[in-house]
Amino acid sequence: MRAIVAGILLVAAEGRAFDLCLPTANNALLKPGGDAEFFQPTLEGTVESGMFGCVRNDGRKFHEGVDIKCLKRDRRGEPLDPVHAVSDGRVAFINTKPGNSNYGRYVVLEHNWDGIQVFTLYAHLRAIADGLVIGQDVKKAHVLGTLGHSTNTRDRIPAERAHLHFEINFMLNTNFRLWYPKRDPDAPPFGNFNGQNFIGIDPAAVLRAYAANSKLNFADYMARQPVAFTVVVPARPYSWLALHPEQLPARVVADGAYELSVTGYGLPVRIESAADTGGSRRPALRMVKAAELARTNCRGLVRQGKRGWELSQRGREWLEILTYVP
Repeated sequence: MRAIVAGILLVAAEGRAFDLCLPTANNALLKPGGDAEFFQPTLEGTVESGMFGCVRNDGRKFHEGVDIKCLKRDRRGEPLDPVHAVSDGRVAFINTKPGNSNYGRYVVLEHNWDGIQVFTLYAHLRAIADGLVIGQDVKKAHVLGTLGHSTNTRDRIPAERAHLHFEINFMLNTNFRLWYPKRDPDAPPFGNFNGQNFIGIDPAAVLRAYAANSKLNFADYMARQPVAFTVVVPARPYSWLALHPEQLPARVVADGAYELSVTGYGLPVRIESAADTGGSRRPALRMVKAAELARTNCRGLVRQGKRGWELSQRGREWLEILTYVP
């Protein structure tokens, strides 16, 4: 059974759907010492700059995906590598106009991995496969397009640094399409598929974990993601709760609150009932793991204020997106 919820398709779990392949023919990620052959560096020149996390500008800039090197080129030096769906899924979004996004041409697929809704994103494409349309079911290894260097940024990606930018993401709010136009009426018509409405995990770590154990349970994998802080919010019917019922507590205290356990990058991985809101209906940090934040706080969602740890302005906007209810 499939249901349309707030403009996106939620695919019901049919058996075990966590079955992965690499997004291109570049398999150096799975070889000892293969990082330099797999990750495409930025102008910084470091292999790490092509990885996920706080890897750019001396650790101060967040990179939400991985950049995968090109293997094959034509006589002009343009890339030829096919880009594949890493898993069975459905085409959720396609952007064919590079000028609309710093992702350039890109495709987003929706998956259901062990009962968890997940999105994979394939960006900077040279071309999108003929006939690919939104709503289309695709199988693992289905060709989505060709690796490239398309983008709308002023600093163009040269052909010699052509790569696939690949993400494994989670949608924050199915009502983002209503929230964001109030902030930016001139934004491209991406609806819920604006990059601000997604937060991810390290794709390289997922691919390596699956290669090491093809019976890996994705729900268990997500439950083990490191928590950097928790934030208490009033109990309301947030979109995130409908998208991720696997995180819900068994019981919610009447007129209580939720305590969200969150990665340093802003991904909720666990939800607990919190009866005590400290007498306030405003969101508040309850716990901070400083050591984990030191490694993952390049998005700057939390900071140390005069009275201790607090959400930064960027953190408050992130939480506003996550908890927006129209």
